[in-house]
Amino acid sequence: MMKNNIKWLAAVYMAIFTIGFYSCDDGYDLTYKGGLGLNLLELKQASELWNGRECNLFTELSKSNKEADNFSYKLNIALYQNRNADKNATVNLIVNKDSLSKVIAKAKAGEDGAYEKYKEAELLPEEFYLLPSDKLELLAGTKLSDDLELLVYSEKMISLVQKEERNMTFVLPLKIVDSSSYTINDKVNSLMLFFQVKYVAPETGPEYLPDPNPAPEELSDNLKLVWNEEFNYEGVPNPDVWRFEEGFQRNQELQWYSDKNGVCDGEVLVITGKRERVDNPNYQAGSSDWKTNREYAEYTSSSIVTKEYRFRKGTMLVRAKIPTESGAWPAIWTTGGSKDSWCWEWPLGGEIDILEYYFVNGVQSLHANACWGSDTRWSAKWDSYNRPLSDFTKKDANWAEKYHIWRMDWDDNYIKLYLDDELMNEIDLSKTNNGSGGLNDWWRGSWRNPFKDAGNDGEGFGQQIFLNLALGGNGGTPAISKFPLEYKVDYVRVYQNK
Repeated sequence: MMKNNIKWLAAVYMAIFTIGFYSCDDGYDLTYKGGLGLNLLELKQASELWNGRECNLFTELSKSNKEADNFSYKLNIALYQNRNADKNATVNLIVNKDSLSKVIAKAKAGEDGAYEKYKEAELLPEEFYLLPSDKLELLAGTKLSDDLELLVYSEKMISLVQKEERNMTFVLPLKIVDSSSYTINDKVNSLMLFFQVKYVAPETGPEYLPDPNPAPEELSDNLKLVWNEEFNYEGVPNPDVWRFEEGFQRNQELQWYSDKNGVCDGEVLVITGKRERVDNPNYQAGSSDWKTNREYAEYTSSSIVTKEYRFRKGTMLVRAKIPTESGAWPAIWTTGGSKDSWCWEWPLGGEIDILEYYFVNGVQSLHANACWGSDTRWSAKWDSYNRPLSDFTKKDANWAEKYHIWRMDWDDNYIKLYLDDELMNEIDLSKTNNGSGGLNDWWRGSWRNPFKDAGNDGEGFGQQIFLNLALGGNGGTPAISKFPLEYKVDYVRVYQNK
């Protein structure tokens, strides 16, 4: 991905197609220490061999243990010499596996020249790229078709290379065929995307890895473990403990929450934000409600919530590694209420944001907040605090590649929120009394204090725990080349007085 858009055209015969590739770089944040090279091979007119001029991009990556930016290309078709089309034309775009196999065979047979670079090449696996359509259309009177965006997941290539512990070369062979209106020269209708990835020994250390130790039974002389989730199993989060939120939920965020994007890998919970279109089953054309006027969601993610568990006071610890790319809005938060019909609706039950990460005035920031009820229904009073991410990355350039511990200490007088033992916010509970909440109903939380009041008798009143990765909204415009995003949660532990 380059800072200046560049277009490669396969020079072909009259009234035949060219195919253009653009790659873009919105400022590499490349931190993998190996090399990721891209080779686009441009074909000459009527060439018998793929030996045309080559454009080579090679990027030295500066750090380790973080995925490189994904590659994003815009593909199109045009007539030879960029002429106006006199009629509509459609072509199919295919991944030409057979052609690549033949070239690899020639390279391994010792044929040199243009084939030599294919000697160690492998076909880029389907899960390593997203090609949203297999057709390109050129309309009459135009010179270029609409762009079709191809996304290549470089972080998946790097992960495989690091797992295999060897250098690897991947090739994605693209070909245009089956024109509806014009002839295509079969010798010059293919382009090869080369990805050469080097293996490097990763930096290691406990801060980069899940904690293998069990939860301590005691945190101090006064605090004992009362509840924990270590996520050290495979599959969906324990359905007896957690439930998934579904669909569009809040804040006009972009993602559709799904139960498919949150999986335990044997060590941690991995919530993956994906760029993929899903139908909105609640769609209503012309609706004024943002949850129903979107026919599709272009992104998916997961949010899990404790089913029955509620807690009040004590210390809560969460160890996690968060995505910091534009568009990411990871969170660790709680909301108050009960397990029965007398639940205090938001925000009368209180909310504690142990972690939120999103933009403030264009600056990526880490947040530690709490809120409670005002005199207006569904409108909160906030005690908010945020710190620019740069405050942390200036001290540690690898901050985003490491696990960190978010902590809440909650007693009768204060809620204190910490990041890696650094105090982020201190909420004075003498100031967190609800207003009327627009309900004027003491039984439902009006004029009560959600962080000091134990709720109504028999309610099981307390805070439930949310772990989620939202996309868009306050998180900013998603950077397509960064997807998929991964939010990893190592554990959640709650300690209370003995």
